[in-house]
Amino acid sequence: MGGALEITRKDLKLLVRDRRALVLLILLPMGFIAILGMSTGQLFTGGDKQQYTIGFVDHDNSETSTMVLGQYQEYKDIRIEIFNDVPKGTADEKAATALRKNEVAAVVTIGPDFEERVDEMTTDNLFGNEEASHEEQLKAMDVKMDVKSSVAEGGLTKYFLVSELYRAIFPVVAMKNNFLKAKAKEILEARKHPKPPVAVAEAPKAEPNKVYQFLVPGFTVMFVFFLINIMARSFIAERDIGTLRRLRLAPISRVSVLVGKTLPFYICSVIQTAALFLSGRLLFTMSLGPEPLYLIPVILCTSAAATSLGLMLATWVKTDQQVSAYGTSMVLILGGISGCFIPRMWLPPLMKKLSLGTPHAWALQAFESVLTVDVIDVRVIATYCAVLLCFATAFFSIGWLRFRTET
Repeated sequence: MGGALEITRKDLKLLVRDRRALVLLILLPMGFIAILGMSTGQLFTGGDKQQYTIGFVDHDNSETSTMVLGQYQEYKDIRIEIFNDVPKGTADEKAATALRKNEVAAVVTIGPDFEERVDEMTTDNLFGNEEASHEEQLKAMDVKMDVKSSVAEGGLTKYFLVSELYRAIFPVVAMKNNFLKAKAKEILEARKHPKPPVAVAEAPKAEPNKVYQFLVPGFTVMFVFFLINIMARSFIAERDIGTLRRLRLAPISRVSVLVGKTLPFYICSVIQTAALFLSGRLLFTMSLGPEPLYLIPVILCTSAAATSLGLMLATWVKTDQQVSAYGTSMVLILGGISGCFIPRMWLPPLMKKLSLGTPHAWALQAFESVLTVDVIDVRVIATYCAVLLCFATAFFSIGWLRFRTET
């Protein structure tokens, strides 16, 4: 084992001096996740929520249309962008341009006859005409709603906008119904005289954005397995200069040589993974779960699987071109199958089953069982870690057999 430690010490020194390897293993993943944070508006924001932007055009400028605007503005997660008509006749064009440029997800346009038509409505017009479509009812009220067709949740957006419109005008229409008049009057009075906000001793703390509970582990696992390219190139370099052959002739067992060659990258992988999760915590206020200490065995087992896979690849490839072709393809294909690019919950059932043939998928499930639950199930984590160690053992064994049979 002493020989293995000497090899480890030597390779660690070489790895620290290799700036390209350090950039690929540490700085590149951190920069990638930071860019991801900036692109979603979450970098250094303490987990602030993204706002859904709705455009609003009011050609009526009446008390009723103002109530509709106020109804939409009650939702803190929705930002209402009001398009005014200055100069005259430009509001519709401004709103259409914003919708086309994806600056808003939808546009609500209140026509000039809105209040007049609402005043003519009864509760039967509002709720009794089940055969009329939303488009027909909106047209009858002189309201137009345009939702971005490319938005996947466009149907839900329009349903929300229509529902809140009905809530806004309901008390106005209900004033004509003797049974609902008293309640409608109460709602209208409350809108005219809103209650002051209740003072609180301390502002509520911003909750971590749960999206990063899936994104950070996914990209972390993918970048951890990028280590296999560097390991393979290290073996090729030592094979080319004859160092590897001298090690094989030295009075050191083959297993000790492989352990010594693998340990430096294992240490680097553990540091890399820990650094990425720390970045997720600092940059995105990502939660590390109820008991972050359980991340330690998962990180150790994931790094063991990654470095063992790197060892197996290193004993198969012969040239730097083969490393680029096989190693990079392997990382991207396994990452795509396993769910590193998108949350595993979004994968179809068949893909979920296929992904279980990759160590990436088991690592992702292990991280998920620590980061996204309220109560830690030790048996589940132990199972995932055991599977990762089985992958590591299989990869290392194949690498050892290849190394032993090399001439």
